[in-house]
Amino acid sequence: MPFTDDQIALAVQDFWGARSTGTQSAKHDKPFLKLIADGLDSLGWPSHIAQSFGDRGAVVAGHFRVAKSWDIVCRDPEGAPRICVEFKSQVDSYSNNENNRYEEALGSGLDIRAKHGSDTVLGFVFVICDEPATRSITRPRLPDLDPAFEHSSHVDRRRVFSERIVEYKLNGASLYDAAALLLVRRDGTFEHPDNPDLRLANFPDKLARAANDRAKRREKEAH
Repeated sequence: MPFTDDQIALAVQDFWGARSTGTQSAKHDKPFLKLIADGLDSLGWPSHIAQSFGDRGAVVAGHFRVAKSWDIVCRDPEGAPRICVEFKSQVDSYSNNENNRYEEALGSGLDIRAKHGSDTVLGFVFVICDEPATRSITRPRLPDLDPAFEHSSHVDRRRVFSERIVEYKLNGASLYDAAALLLVRRDGTFEHPDNPDLRLANFPDKLARAANDRAKRREKEAH
């Protein structure tokens, strides 16, 4: 079932509350991760949320690197990773950390696709603070700038990134199967993106449907 705005509002409140105590333990992300994991659980995909950096239940083997710890992992009865979710949040240092956030998500997606192909369903979630600093237009001076980035803000560029990692195909499969973007404000309110395909409320359902389709395909191929 899709999330209600009330459920998302509670996660936003808990997110800011956890951030007020610091971000080193990554507890600020847990309210959103729990919301997503509960959604996947209800759709028949028991989820494991990474509890620490060394949490083996969240670690998935890679191709270009030994392994990567994902924020949420759903496995089949044999232990194979069938759904992996990457979560990023940003409420400050927007320009300094922008490319780092993109590169981490791109590298993780490529690594899984190279190792597991399309058998593993990938999801990406970005939560960004909605404030003047992220709504202001920046103007990179590049002669070959992609038109999508002309007169864009940080919010605009996070939206474009989230859209394109699903649109982009790698060996016939989307780099990520689903993406979600949520705009949160410091007063505890939030806003959904204009693109309905990026709404957090429908995110678990998209992942579960894709995982179910892959499971049916594997079963058919096995016979």
